[in-house]
Amino acid sequence: MAARIGIDTGGTFTDIVRWSRAGLRVHKLPSTPADPSQAVLRGLDAVRQRPAEAVDVVHGTTVGLNAVLTGKLARTVFVTNRGCEDLIEIGRQERNDLYAMAPSRPVPPVPRELRVGVACRRGPDGAIEQALRPRELQRVVAAVKRLRPAAIAIGFLHSPVDDSDERQVARALAKALPNVPITTSAELLPAFGEFERFSTAILNAATAPVVGGYTQNLARGIGPGQLRLLRSSLGILPPDEAARFPARAMFSGPAGGVHATTQLAKALRLRQCAAFDMGGTSADLCLVSDGTAVHEHGTIAGLPLALPTVPVHTVGCGGGSIAYCDRGGALRVGPESAGADPGPACFGKGSEPTVTDAHVALGHLGAATLLAGAFPIDVDAAVRAIERLGRRLGLSAVATARGILAVADATMARAILVITAERAVDPAGVSLVAYGGAGGLHAASLVGHLRMQQAVVAPWPGAFSAVGLALAGESVERSKALRSACDPTSLQRAETLAAPLVRAVRDELPETARVQVTAHVRYRGQGAALVLPLNQRLPSTFAAEHRRLFGFVADAPLELVRITARGASSPRSLPSSPLPKRTAPPRQRRRAPLGGSTWPVYERAEVLALSGPAIVEEGTGTTLVPAGWRGRATPFGMVLEG
Repeated sequence: MAARIGIDTGGTFTDIVRWSRAGLRVHKLPSTPADPSQAVLRGLDAVRQRPAEAVDVVHGTTVGLNAVLTGKLARTVFVTNRGCEDLIEIGRQERNDLYAMAPSRPVPPVPRELRVGVACRRGPDGAIEQALRPRELQRVVAAVKRLRPAAIAIGFLHSPVDDSDERQVARALAKALPNVPITTSAELLPAFGEFERFSTAILNAATAPVVGGYTQNLARGIGPGQLRLLRSSLGILPPDEAARFPARAMFSGPAGGVHATTQLAKALRLRQCAAFDMGGTSADLCLVSDGTAVHEHGTIAGLPLALPTVPVHTVGCGGGSIAYCDRGGALRVGPESAGADPGPACFGKGSEPTVTDAHVALGHLGAATLLAGAFPIDVDAAVRAIERLGRRLGLSAVATARGILAVADATMARAILVITAERAVDPAGVSLVAYGGAGGLHAASLVGHLRMQQAVVAPWPGAFSAVGLALAGESVERSKALRSACDPTSLQRAETLAAPLVRAVRDELPETARVQVTAHVRYRGQGAALVLPLNQRLPSTFAAEHRRLFGFVADAPLELVRITARGASSPRSLPSSPLPKRTAPPRQRRRAPLGGSTWPVYERAEVLALSGPAIVEEGTGTTLVPAGWRGRATPFGMVLEG
């Protein structure tokens, strides 16, 4: 059996986790932002037992996500019904910022000149209202060819009911442009709501050449074995599906850590927890409730991505976030990051003060802390950078360093309040699961600031997202759009329609895989739907969930608009770590370069329980235990309580 390799590429470090019968091995190295595949291949060479060893690689990448955020998308042509060319620009007329005097709107990923209208149309029941004629099809093909597309998206009205026209146009375009990837909206997302479906299809098409080129090059470099991506909904995408539908893995990078968090939550029986991944460039947060974190809709750059995804809230605050003095003389931190190159001042190449430099200056990180000394820290460079910023602010160096951490904590605390408020959850009942290279340094401060239940610093914190990738199981999804009532007869019919979806899912998964059938149900005329298990209790389940989320139940008929069969093989369990019989004495006592504090420094594998102030170090992360706090080890992470 091939070894499972989980690879997570971050803005500062690339993390490699090898999972085999011999156990779990972690390797970490600086990212190569100009070409992320270089760090990936170097890391693979380091964990392979031999050069030709066949490996099963599960990769979490933000290549597609970054392409959308930066606008570096493939030249995409959008083909739709005549008269619907501007629908993706009109959108839903939503106003996210109610009080903005000049509200901004997301830029459509396809400009007007790259939209082609087709003289054909079907009604809501799928009946032909205007047939697609051969001459019209020839005209459309010629028009698309003249536009020289790198990718094509096709979206027609009511295609989830009957997608014959989408498929016919796709066949003709594939014959004329055989090397251009084509996305049809109904195949990617068989759901009502033309704007959301069209937007999702366009984002998939526009990222397909970018993600496809990256993964193909990476696959060639990997050699024996296979390369797969993690779904945004936490399961592994089969290779052919990943190539055709990269939008389903748009959030595969942060999804790895969320998946590992769900396994940790199950192991420690945490009902509500917030996954908190603080890396070098940003901090990602996601609320995990009852072992799940998947929502049915996401957004990217203000555009809908109507696919199951982990609702990750990202803030530009990481270890590499640059601290500066703004025009008003106030201290600011981020979102600009020093990244991997040049990196924080303490890395030896950068000069701007960062969050990491503040930790170094206050003694939280030592000269041989990162990667167990394999990545040396220049303490003097960090102190000089903090002192320069302090002079601009009119503050002492120690006050500047503490201020940097306080500003960073405030930024991340606001993000935690956002993700809990969105789900009507009180932070007091939430545990913080901290990981990423800097997560353990801020966990206690955030929990104390928000009066959360406790903090759990994950095992292998600096590579926890890669651990989640290595743990992930296979996943398959099949959906069907429908529009029916929610009475017993209609629900029985929906269960009958779901049966072939379930069979299709089971055919692609091991016999032991779990398959769940869900229904998208709403009040008739309502825009959004709730996703609930499909059974005869659906009306009462809907009422209870609607009341919990929105505080009321309406006297209106229910409407079933979509059913989904989602199957997944059992993921690997999070491995436990042995506990020592007692806490060993600290390895050293570190004197802070600024402030004069002295920190006892412990090795994590030698800690059973301790009281702060203390520093707990391991190969991929550092945990700060402030004065008045206690830390206790568990087989699945270190718990911090104030």
